[in-house]
Amino acid sequence: MKTIFTLTVLLAVFTSTAFSSNYEEAMKTNIGKMRQSTSSEELTQLAGQFQRIANAEKNKWLPGYYAAYCYASTTFFTQMKPEDVHRQLDLAQAEIDKIAKIAAKESEIYALQALVYQLRITDMTKGMKYSGMATEALKTAESLNPENPRVYYLTGTNTFHTPKMFGGGKEKAKPYLEKAAKMFETQKPKNALMPDWGKEYNSQLLSQCNEADN
Repeated sequence: MKTIFTLTVLLAVFTSTAFSSNYEEAMKTNIGKMRQSTSSEELTQLAGQFQRIANAEKNKWLPGYYAAYCYASTTFFTQMKPEDVHRQLDLAQAEIDKIAKIAAKESEIYALQALVYQLRITDMTKGMKYSGMATEALKTAESLNPENPRVYYLTGTNTFHTPKMFGGGKEKAKPYLEKAAKMFETQKPKNALMPDWGKEYNSQLLSQCNEADN
């Protein structure tokens, strides 16, 4: 009986380890593909892959997070009509709503939420609404993790694109972008699956701020 019990325990441990390994490998593979993607079509396919992982790993927030990020990122590569942009962002929002229930205190989720709100500013009439919503999401993200560089990158982005008459502009954005740049240089993700996006575009915006100073 003791032998059977021991074998059962060992089998359970082995199975759990195998599932964990498969999950990590699948995530790493798809994250790698995501970083190399150059089209909305590729990102849409990858969003589907992450959704399938999320369906198999219902207690993990990262697969849904990357599905949402892929859907949001599809709007970067082609000139979409505003209604198409919002359709893609609706798909991203659906994933964010799911993972917010799994990891309500995860700073990265609120940072991603802020990105989605910013991308919804497809015309001037949406600026005040979604800029304010992005700001609130970033306040929550910062309160949960003040060391998250995406908080300051996205705050800088929001400020950069806000007209001067409303308290924005390059001069106001620069300190946030500089803070983010330092964090991107000195910090490393906890593991290979954690988000690390934002560094490149933060550098581009900071360069534009520096050019304005000269």
